[in-house]
Amino acid sequence: MFTDVSAYRIDKNEYIHRRDALSPKVEENTAVILFAGHAPTASHDEAYPFLPNRSFFYFCGIEQEDSVLILSKKDGKSPLLARLYIHPREPEKEKWTGKRLSFEEATEISGISDVRLLDDLKGDIDEILQGSTKIAWDETDPSPERVRLEQALAKTDRFDATTDISGSVTLLRMVKSPSEIEAIRLAINVTNESLAVLEESLHPGMRECEAMAILECEMVKRGSLFQSFSTIAAGGRNTLCLHYPTPLSLLHDGDMLQIDCGARAGGYCSDISRAFAVNGKRDGRQQALWELIHECKKTSLDAIRPGATIASVNEATRKTAAAGLRDLGVISASEPDALEACKRYYWHNTLHHMGLDVHDVCEREMPFVPGMVFAVEPGIYIPEWGFGFRIEDDVLLTDTGAEYLSC
Repeated sequence: MFTDVSAYRIDKNEYIHRRDALSPKVEENTAVILFAGHAPTASHDEAYPFLPNRSFFYFCGIEQEDSVLILSKKDGKSPLLARLYIHPREPEKEKWTGKRLSFEEATEISGISDVRLLDDLKGDIDEILQGSTKIAWDETDPSPERVRLEQALAKTDRFDATTDISGSVTLLRMVKSPSEIEAIRLAINVTNESLAVLEESLHPGMRECEAMAILECEMVKRGSLFQSFSTIAAGGRNTLCLHYPTPLSLLHDGDMLQIDCGARAGGYCSDISRAFAVNGKRDGRQQALWELIHECKKTSLDAIRPGATIASVNEATRKTAAAGLRDLGVISASEPDALEACKRYYWHNTLHHMGLDVHDVCEREMPFVPGMVFAVEPGIYIPEWGFGFRIEDDVLLTDTGAEYLSC
C-alpha cells in the first residue's frame, strides 16, 4: 500500500462545527482571541519549523504564521462570530518565504467568510479593549503575541475581565469526531507502511541513524513532511534510554532496535513503537520479554472502557508486568511486594491521549468516554539483561471497549 496524505485536509464544515460547539462555553459579550504564533528563531536568518498553536488550529485549520482568530459572542443566543486575520499577499516576500493564502483560500479552509488583513488587527483589538467586551484566551499559549496582549490588558482596568478558555478547549479536543479519527487512521497508515519498509531493510552493520532515515524518508514520500515528534531509533543497550537522542551507534547481530515514531495527516498524529530484532530473529530473553509486553498490552486493552481512567489502566497493566517479571525470575520470589519491585523495570505510564499533539491535552483524572483516542505503550526495561523495549499502538474507545487502530 501507499497512503498519500500530502493534500489531505479536514473539511471546513468540521471547523464550523467546532466553533459552534465552543459557543455554549463562552459568556455573552466576550471575544475569544487565539494566535497561530510564529516559528522560533534558530539563528539570525533561519527559523525552526512552524506548527500553529493547536487551539488556534483546532478552530480554523489555518497553518500560516502570525494569523489570528477572534471569536465574538454578543448575547447568549447568538453563535460565535468568527474573524480571521492573515498576512497580505506580497509577491516579493513570497519569493523568499513561499505562497501566502488569499482571502478566498483562507475561507475555503476555515469556513470563515470574514477574513481581514493583520494590519487591521490592532485597531480591532483596541476597539475591544476600549469597549465593554470581555476577553478570553488560551493561557497555555506561550506566543509573544498573547503575552503582548496580556501586557496591554495589564495597563487597563480590564484585566480582571479576562477568561482562560483552555479548559473548555481541552474537553472538546479529548473526544474525537469521525473526521479526526479518519485523519488519525491516515497518519497510522503512513506510519505502518513506513515501518514495514524499514523492517525489510534492517540488517546488522547499519547505524541507528540509517534506520531512522529510511523510516522518515518513507513518511515524507507519503506526504508527512513533519513527524509527530522526533523519531527514536535505539539499538542494544541504548534501548534503556527512553528518549535516546543520538542515534549514531552500529546495530549488531543479536541487537533489538527500538523504534518510536509517528506521522501526521491533516494536522493529526500517530504514535507507534516497534521492537525489531536486527537479524530478524529474537533470542530466548528477547522473545520472553516480547511475549510479556504483549500480555501487558492485552491487559491494557481490556482495561480501557467507558468510565476507566489513566490510573486504573496503569494499575491493571503493572500487575500483569509484575507477575510476568516474577515468572521470568527478574523479580525475586523473596521480594514481598512485586508491584513495588516492578517500578525498577516499568518506567513510564501505559497510555496517553493522542490527537493534534502526540501527547494530547487532557484532564488526566477524567473518566474515559467513547471517542477518545489513546496511544497504549507498555514498556519493560531490564538493565541486567542489557535491553528493554515498548510496543505501542493507537486505540479508539467505543461504547463497548477499545478498538485497535494501528494493528
